[in-house]
Amino acid sequence: MTRLRQQYPQNYGSSGNISTEFENITRYINAAELGDKTVGELLSTIFDTNGTWSGPVEMRLDSSAGIQYRVGSYSDTTTGWTTIVALSELKGADGTTVGTIGAPILHSRSDSVATSSQTVFPYAHDSTDELLVYVNGVLKRSGGSYDYQSNATANTVTFNSGLSTSDLVTIYKIRATAITGFTRQDTVTTSSQNVFNFVHDSDTVLQVYKNGVLQREGGSFDYLASPTNNSVTFNSAIPSGNTVSIITVENTSTQVVTGMMFESQFVDNTTGFIDFGKITVDNNEIPQGKVNGLTTALSGKANLSVASSTPSSPSTGDLFMDTSQTPNVLKFYDGSQFLQTSPESSLPTFTTANANNFVKVNGSGTALVYGSVDLSSTIPVTQKGAASGVASLDSTGRLPASQLPESVASESIYEIVATPANQTYTVKRIFKQKIQINGLSLQTSSGTCSVQLSVNGVAVGSTYSVSSTVNEFTLGTVIEIDASSSSKSIQFVVTNNSSAANLEVTMAVSEVTS
Repeated sequence: MTRLRQQYPQNYGSSGNISTEFENITRYINAAELGDKTVGELLSTIFDTNGTWSGPVEMRLDSSAGIQYRVGSYSDTTTGWTTIVALSELKGADGTTVGTIGAPILHSRSDSVATSSQTVFPYAHDSTDELLVYVNGVLKRSGGSYDYQSNATANTVTFNSGLSTSDLVTIYKIRATAITGFTRQDTVTTSSQNVFNFVHDSDTVLQVYKNGVLQREGGSFDYLASPTNNSVTFNSAIPSGNTVSIITVENTSTQVVTGMMFESQFVDNTTGFIDFGKITVDNNEIPQGKVNGLTTALSGKANLSVASSTPSSPSTGDLFMDTSQTPNVLKFYDGSQFLQTSPESSLPTFTTANANNFVKVNGSGTALVYGSVDLSSTIPVTQKGAASGVASLDSTGRLPASQLPESVASESIYEIVATPANQTYTVKRIFKQKIQINGLSLQTSSGTCSVQLSVNGVAVGSTYSVSSTVNEFTLGTVIEIDASSSSKSIQFVVTNNSSAANLEVTMAVSEVTS
C-alpha cells in the first residue's frame, strides 16, 4: 500500500493546503534517506540502470557455523554474516555400526634407494614408535654398535655404515595404539647354539630372522617353536657371531567401523576412493563412460551385425556377417552398399560328391567351381632321373653328365705316310674332349713295319705288325684320352721298318662324357 497520501485531494485552492501536502512529501523523502544517501543513491546500490536487482548479497558455507549470508559491502571477510542453517542441521543421520575389523599393525611404509655411501634417511616418527628397518629385504638391528640409530627429533634413520648405490631401504612403523603387545628379542650367539628362549603361547605367531633373513618354521625347514618350553629351536646349530631376531605382534585390538570405512584396507589413503574389490557391482551396472578409455575405444571400433538381412542405417566401415548364405559371408559398408571383404575367396557350396576336388576358376573366368584333379599327363617326381622316366636338371637348368649316354659321338682318325721311317708321327691334338680309341686298322702298299699308339709321347697299348694285308683290330682294352683340362697329342710310333710304303693308320674313336 502506498504510504504517501494526499491530505486534500482536489482542494488546492488554499495555499495552506498546498503547503501541507508538500511538507508531507518532503518529510517522507527525508525519512527514506539513510547513511547520508538520497533515495536515488540507495536504490542505485541494489538495482542496475535497467532496474534489475543487483544488490550486494553474499552467501557462504562456514566450516564451523553453517550456511550464512550478508548484505552490503564490507572491508573484511569476517563481519556482517548471518547464519541461516547451522552446520549441525546439515549433517545426516549417524551411520550404523557395520562390524569390527582388525586394526592394521604395520603402516607408514617408506622405500628409498640409497646413493653411494648414504647413511641418513628421512623418516617421520615419534620416540615411542617401534620401527622395522630392512636393507634389500634383510631386517636390521637398532643400536650404535649394530646397524642403525633412529632420531625422533630430527625424524631420521641413520645407518652406522654407508650403504651402496641402489640399496633399497624399507622402513615400517608398528601401530602401537592398535596392538596389545609387540615383542622383539635380538640375540647374538657367542658359541654354537640351537635353542633360543622366547616366552609365547600356542596362539602366538612368530617371525624368526637369522642375520636379518626371515626363516621358515617346520622340521624340514629352519626351526621349530615350542610354546610348552617357551623356546625356538633351530634344526641346525647357529655358529658364534650370528644374530637371531624373534618378533611377535599380538593384534587382539579391533576397530569399530561406523558408516564409511576409511581404513587403508578399504579405501585409497590419498583419494578416499573405496577399493573396487570391497564393493559389489551387479552385471551391466557400470556405465560405459565410467570405465577408463572404454567409450573412446568403442567409438574407434567397427560395428559388427550378425543377421540374415542387411542392417538398416549402417555407417561407413560397419561390418555385417550375412548368415543367409552358407557358409556365412563377412561384408563391410563402403558408404553406399555392403561389399564382401574378400569376394574372390568366396567358395561355392560343396557336398560329399566334391570329396578330393579342388577349387578352380571356371572357363569364363567369372566364378570359382570345384574340379577333379587330372594327373594323366603328369610324371611322378620319382621318375626323374630314373629308368624309362625323364631326365632331371642341375642348378643351371642343364642335364647333368651322369644322365648323358656314355658315348655321344664317334669318328675315325685317318693318317697315311708315304715313306714311313722308324719314328713318332702326330696325327691330331685334342682339347676339351674325352675320347676312347677302341679299334685300329693298319696296312701298307708294300713292305712291313710295326705300329704302336702314343699319347703325348708316351706309348700305350700293344704293338701291331703291319703288311700290305689290311689288319683291323678291336681293342680289348680301350685307350682313353682325357683332354678336358689340358690338350693331348694323339700319335703312333713306327718301328721295325722294312721298305714299308704308303702306311695307312685308321683309329676308331668315340667321344665320351665320363
